[in-house]
Amino acid sequence: MFTLVRDKRTGTAILGFLYLNGAFICYTLENAVKAIPSGFYSIENSNSPKFGRELPLLFSSKVPSSRGVRIHSGNTYQDSAACVLVGMKRDDAKERIDESKDAEKMVTMLCRSVNRLSIVENF
Repeated sequence: MFTLVRDKRTGTAILGFLYLNGAFICYTLENAVKAIPSGFYSIENSNSPKFGRELPLLFSSKVPSSRGVRIHSGNTYQDSAACVLVGMKRDDAKERIDESKDAEKMVTMLCRSVNRLSIVENF
């Protein structure tokens, strides 16, 4: 199971860490205003009509799959409309993550065999 630990919240961004079975995978960034609630989510890879490629889709009883919340590449809160952005580098001062395309490819591949995500807050 993936665990997303949110550890820093600002007025615009939520930064965190993504783990798989306790091992660090990459950094995360979310839009603080539009972020999905903490809790447990199912993950299913599917083709994203918006992005035109296979991406992990997050859903639960609180967030239906029709809402289209994905894990994908991006650098700042402006790149996320409630989705979880992933990156290999993190800059807290600039509230951004980088090398996100590499992280997206890795997480998408891992989500072919991992189908659960827990989001916890550790602010």
